[in-house]
Formats: sequence, structure tokens, C-alpha cells
Amino acid sequence: MNTVRAAAPIPLPIETCWSYFQDLTRAKHYVPGLTDCVIVTEKKEGVGASRIVSHRQFGDMHETVTSWHEGTGMMIRLHKGDGPAKPFKEASFEYSFRRVSEAATEIHTALHYELPFGILGRALDRLFLSRIFGRSVIDTAVCLAENYRTGEPVPESQVPALRGNAL
Repeated sequence: MNTVRAAAPIPLPIETCWSYFQDLTRAKHYVPGLTDCVIVTEKKEGVGASRIVSHRQFGDMHETVTSWHEGTGMMIRLHKGDGPAKPFKEASFEYSFRRVSEAATEIHTALHYELPFGILGRALDRLFLSRIFGRSVIDTAVCLAENYRTGEPVPESQVPALRGNAL
């Protein structure tokens, strides 16, 4: 299993961040490329809650909460129906909030993934895919931090400048 990680500061208390985070539809305001995010289960949060996210380039993908750590984060499985989301053999995305002070928090994001095609998949990952995935994980962290800071959707035109906020 491969993992790429990122982090970004949020100038808000962890309790405020968590109150925003519990709205799983908010991802469309901070994940670059997402055009929609719809909860498709009766559960709106916690283990078993599931959403379909629509990405401008990659289409629809399911995200289902597999672990929920009240007040600090969650892990979601990335999939398409019963199978894995393309291009993965298996993938999950982790969000974790860490208190820095009473008025500051860090968001830590991580993509855990395995690619298909054995040695070919591992070679493609080493050649370029891990850098692409890494950039996406950074973009998600810095855009989440900006969205929480401003309360506004993050325009994609701001993403390159926001990358400088990554820890």
C-alpha cells in the first residue's frame, strides 16, 4: 500500500473545524475539480455514511466512511459501486484534525492506495502517478483550510497560490 500525505494550518479552533467537517457535502467547496457532492445513505455522518462526488474530469465516484473519529477525523473508501475507483486497485482517503493551540488547528490528509497491474503499476507510480496523487492531496488540504478560514468555495484559480500554505 502506498501513501501520500499533506498538511495545512487552519486559523480556527479544532471544535469549529469539526463542526464544518461534519457536513460531508461541503467537500464540493474545497476539493479541486468537484462539481457536486450528494449523500446517498440515510446516515449523514459516521461509519457507513456514503456520498457520490462528481468530478469534472473523472466523473462520479462513491466515498464511504469506514472509520469515524469524533472530533478529529475520518477515513473514506474511494470506490465505484462495489468495485474500486479508477485507477486504483484499492484506495482510501484520510482526514485528521490536530489541535495546535486553542485558536489553531492543522488538517492532515493522506491518500492510501494500491494500483493494479503489479510491477507495471508500481513503475507507473514511481515514474509519475505518486506525484500527481501527492499534488491532489496537498490541494485538498490547503483548499479545505482556505474554505474553513473564509467560509467560501475555493476557486481553482487560487489553488496554485494556496499550495504555498502546505506544511
